[in-house]
Amino acid sequence: MPEVTLQLYAGFRKYVDGESLIHVAIEPNETIEQMIAQFGVPVQEVRIVFCNNRLVDLAHRLSGGETIGIFPAIGGG
Repeated sequence: MPEVTLQLYAGFRKYVDGESLIHVAIEPNETIEQMIAQFGVPVQEVRIVFCNNRLVDLAHRLSGGETIGIFPAIGGG
């Protein structure tokens, strides 16, 4: 089964027990949205998604071997 490296940032790390990165088995052609849903990450809170250092959206399809970065909205003053 193919695998990707998932990096969740800021408050999203709570969905993977505080880990900075994890390896996730995926189904071929699975979307990023489908992949992160299994961890309970609320997709409506996702603001930035990178795949191999390129900006993509949650509908981006995976094949395996990618590194995915998921960022929430970050507030500030």
